[in-house]
Amino acid sequence: MSIVFKPKIGDHLRKSDNQRVDTFSKEEIAEVIQLRAIGTSYKDCSRIMSRAKGSIGSMIHYYNLQGEIDAAKALIQLGDKHLTPVVK
Repeated sequence: MSIVFKPKIGDHLRKSDNQRVDTFSKEEIAEVIQLRAIGTSYKDCSRIMSRAKGSIGSMIHYYNLQGEIDAAKALIQLGDKHLTPVVK
């Protein structure tokens, strides 16, 4: 006689088939850096990239991207200053 395992986790708690569980590519990471640097919200980033809003925040935290986002923001602001005409 053998012991039969019966899982106690209900089917409603299991991951759904249409949920993405893969990792982020380098292109996706670069896209998030650029989107956040121009001021795109997490919600809009998630819509653009077809990811969950929480996964965008998790990616920024997991890969420690805040420094790169701040650097990209600084470059954008620096570029804007050089492009604006100086009136005397």
